[in-house]
Amino acid sequence: MKFNDFRKKMKKSIFGVKEAQRIAWETQPAVLNLQLYQWVKAGNLIRMRRGIYAFPDQIQSQLALVQTLYPPAYISLESALSRYGLMPDVVFALTLITPRLTRRFKTPVGYFIYHHMKQDLFWGFDPDTLMAQKEKALVDYLYFNRFLLMPQTQCWEGLRWQNLKGVHFKRARAYARKTGIKKVLDLIISLETYGKN
Repeated sequence: MKFNDFRKKMKKSIFGVKEAQRIAWETQPAVLNLQLYQWVKAGNLIRMRRGIYAFPDQIQSQLALVQTLYPPAYISLESALSRYGLMPDVVFALTLITPRLTRRFKTPVGYFIYHHMKQDLFWGFDPDTLMAQKEKALVDYLYFNRFLLMPQTQCWEGLRWQNLKGVHFKRARAYARKTGIKKVLDLIISLETYGKN
C-alpha cells in the first residue's frame, strides 16, 4: 500500500498496528510492518513506542497521545499539581496513573511516566480531559510518596506547596480514607493544618 493511500484512509492521527492492519487489510502483516518501518525512516510517521505510530504533522495534543499510548490512564501527581498551581516546580515529564503496570515512554513529543495504582483507586478524574481532580492528584501524590513524607510542618515547607487555600480538604480527607492507608489521611490532615497557618 502506498503511504498517501494509507494516510487518506487512516482517520486517526495516532494509531496502533491493529488499526493499521484494518486499514491495509489487503497487505500481509509482515509487509505492513516493513512499510511502517520504512515510513518512519522516511519521516512520514513517528514511532511513539512499539506498535504505536503517529503522523508528525497531526499530533495536536498530549491528550490524544495519552489516550492511545498506554490506556487507560489519567494525568495526576506532579503534572496535575503543577497545573493546579500547588507545586512550584517545573515538570519535564507527564505523570499519569494507570491500573496497568508501571511504564515509562520517551517519545518524540515528550516523556510519559505511568504509575500503577490498583483498579479500585482508579477514579477522581475528568473523562474528557483525563485530568485528575485537584484533591485526587494531591491524594495520589501522598499515596505514592507516603514513605518519604512525614506529617510535619518542616516536610511541607521543604516541598514549598502553594495555593493550599484552593484545596477542598473535606473532599481530600474523604479521598484519603478511600485509600485505606492511615498515613495518607494523616498527611492530608497535617497538610490542611499547615495550609491554614
